[in-house]
Amino acid sequence: DPDYRETPSMDEWNQVEILCKHLKLFYDAANILTATTYPTANTFFHEVWKIQLELTHAAMSEDPFTSNLIKPLQEKFDKYWKDSSLVLAIAVAMDPRFKMKLVEFSFNKIYGEDAEMWIKIVDEGVHELFLEYIVQSLPPPTFVEEGNEVFAKTEIGQDGTLLSAGDGLSDFDVYISEITSDQKSELDRYLEESVLPRVQEFDVLGWWKLNRLKYPTLSKMASDILSIPVSTVAPDSVFDTSSKKMDSYQSSLRPLMFEALICAKDWLQYGSSEFSNAIVKMEF
Repeated sequence: DPDYRETPSMDEWNQVEILCKHLKLFYDAANILTATTYPTANTFFHEVWKIQLELTHAAMSEDPFTSNLIKPLQEKFDKYWKDSSLVLAIAVAMDPRFKMKLVEFSFNKIYGEDAEMWIKIVDEGVHELFLEYIVQSLPPPTFVEEGNEVFAKTEIGQDGTLLSAGDGLSDFDVYISEITSDQKSELDRYLEESVLPRVQEFDVLGWWKLNRLKYPTLSKMASDILSIPVSTVAPDSVFDTSSKKMDSYQSSLRPLMFEALICAKDWLQYGSSEFSNAIVKMEF
């Protein structure tokens, strides 16, 4: 090689090794994003919390090269972690192989003495979200007319409690029934049950489908959470830093047509027989 001038020193090789060690964390995470089938949201939590932990430790390293290299990266990733950790933690809690156990395990490693506070935030977030789904499952309000006035109809529930519809306190009724009932909610029963054996090939959405009779409301919530895409970037654009602009033709497409084209591209690209007979309905 005519451009070869000198051999890298041992210190330089060590620096390359340190750099590759931390870049591999992002490489492994990118492999999930670039998989042929889009993973459920619970999968990405495993990669993200490991990156957050490693970057936090590396940024506090006594080695000047390591700390100077990682600190800017850690600051940027920390913003992403703060924005997405709650959603990803709730998603992994909906995985029966982990539930809240992995959240507790990972947060204790990341936050140390402050872990209890962050675990509580996730736990409260899961319960608040579940309460929203309970409220959505309530029957719509009914009204009765007496003279010239219209009143919200008050009904008696199966357990003898009053369900006042239409007064804006339906979620309060649910709250009262939750704290006064001896029977635990679907969410509490699910979280208290033992975790499933950790197997590599596990269809989490299939598991919730099989258990939808046992957890009718929670299964709906889990399906919605687990279906959240972990990235809005196409797999072939994960490391593409160039800006993309839509031409006048693309920007004139209706949303339904644009969605149909994207779906058709994925089906043709990955050749999934599952979608070979799919019919795309379009409105004109």
